[in-house]
Amino acid sequence: MGAVMDRRAFLATMAGAAGAAGLVSCHQASGKPAALIHPRRTALAGKAWADADVVVYGATPAGVIAAVSAANLGASAVLIGGWREIQPGGMLAGGLSWTDIRDIDAVGGYARTTMATLAAAGGMPGNRYAFDPAVAAPYFRDLLDATGVPVLWSDGVETVDRTDRAIREIITRSGVRAHGRIFIDASYEGDLMARAGISTRVGREAADRANPYNGYRGSRYELLTRTDPPQKDNILPIDPFFDQPSGRLIAGVDPAPNRPVGAADDGVQAYCFRLTMTDRPELRLDLPATAPDGYREADYELLFRDFDRRRRAGQVYGRDWHFARDLVKADEVAPGIYDINNRGTMSLDAVGLNRAYPAADYDARERIWKAHENYIRGWFHAIAHGRDPRIPAGLQRDVRNWGLVRGRHTDCHPADTPGWSPQLYVREARRLDNGLAWAGRDVSDIDGVPPRLPSIVAMASYWQDSHAASRIAVRDERGQWGIVNEGHFMLPAGGKYQRSPLPFELMVPHRDQCTNLMVPFCVAATHQAFSTIRMEPTSMALGEAAGTAAALAVIDRDRVDIQDVDTYRLQQMIVANGGVIQGVTNWELLQRKLKHRLDRLRG
Repeated sequence: MGAVMDRRAFLATMAGAAGAAGLVSCHQASGKPAALIHPRRTALAGKAWADADVVVYGATPAGVIAAVSAANLGASAVLIGGWREIQPGGMLAGGLSWTDIRDIDAVGGYARTTMATLAAAGGMPGNRYAFDPAVAAPYFRDLLDATGVPVLWSDGVETVDRTDRAIREIITRSGVRAHGRIFIDASYEGDLMARAGISTRVGREAADRANPYNGYRGSRYELLTRTDPPQKDNILPIDPFFDQPSGRLIAGVDPAPNRPVGAADDGVQAYCFRLTMTDRPELRLDLPATAPDGYREADYELLFRDFDRRRRAGQVYGRDWHFARDLVKADEVAPGIYDINNRGTMSLDAVGLNRAYPAADYDARERIWKAHENYIRGWFHAIAHGRDPRIPAGLQRDVRNWGLVRGRHTDCHPADTPGWSPQLYVREARRLDNGLAWAGRDVSDIDGVPPRLPSIVAMASYWQDSHAASRIAVRDERGQWGIVNEGHFMLPAGGKYQRSPLPFELMVPHRDQCTNLMVPFCVAATHQAFSTIRMEPTSMALGEAAGTAAALAVIDRDRVDIQDVDTYRLQQMIVANGGVIQGVTNWELLQRKLKHRLDRLRG
């Protein structure tokens, strides 16, 4: 009891320290055996257990930061690895090394420290956004070790034990049992909240005044920047048919659905792997010259037709277009090492292949995961070794000079091979449905407009960026057939300062469904709003808010529901640790501080 009181006293002290320089680590030993700490999945043998104040599911950056935040405030915490995870760090350890953020000063606290440390440990000099992915997993392991947070690896959530509206225990497929008071689902898929019976949503809601870019987009492609005019049509002049009389479409192209623009559907942003690659021979791990399982050259007919389209337009490979600029997005994150992302007509995004992934069972997910890998391996093979005469010879030579990077991504899942990214880029899966539906308008309102809720705990700072959800055949105004990568938009967000406020309620289920769970990644936002919230620095900031709120709930003198956490105290503690909460001005904070003190005096 004494240790508990010590933690309570510490937290009570910190609650009034809004102007403090930072939070002091005060983790109390949980008493768990050292055998709970497993450096990798293969070390876990038999059944394991954990009993902690705070149980975090998902070893994503948000999950690690949530567990560390709770532990540093005196709560005991345990981290449970999610489905298919073999190391901490999620996408940051899995190849996403070119940080998706516009204003890095929009994030503070652990998120800011993480990005700065990774960039300094192995990146490009002077670049605050880029880092060598080799440094990510060790950084997150060290962070967990320094805080004393045990880690258990699992194969996904099997069952959730609930009493009334509170989760008591989760049981994973590999037999891990974790009992706790507060649970945090930091997975990319939202599996814990789904298994707990909490309402979720998948897909695109219908467009409305608050979300004008939701729903099915047809041939509309929104790209609004400071220099570009709105572009409303994105029909590629490529014949989508093997032969028009038969109406048979080429691989990867679907008929346009019979629904109006803006209609709701189950579409989700396309997934890919963020590959770590190089064109330097001394660093290169060559891709296999043999084709992957299930490879058919005809599956890449669209790619070959795009090459032919460029040729007929007078574009010369090596002069007018290039592999590392026009077919992929290659960003140098360390000398000679590149983060490779999707770009162009048919690139690394396996458009439409992920439609069933969010709600699929684990066996089906594994098949979808490997289908994405085989699609990308086949894409490289089709260019580098294909025999189609439409492939430019110079392009073929260039792609053969690219490969994976030696010494990167060597800690592999048993079903994977060294060098390949260990994490599928799950850009969007389930999202919490608590009635809030934080909207496109909420992340893009003009400066000076107060947020819909005052309980701001983090900031997003990126474009509203949605990748394609489907690839369809359409006719233009002249009746000519073409192809559209449907669902893509890239729109401004955050106003002048490129910062969008995010409230605590984004992470919290409705009280009638659960009183002790928070969800820092699969938040209660619409498809449009989620397209900017989904970035890793933002999810880490939300993870810190979730971990801090969990500690508040655990150590509070009254056993409060997570919905009753004092968000003013929470904001104070986030700011004390260097967090950024724009949208709550100093004057507003003063007003709320005075109101808070009056409320306490009134009792």
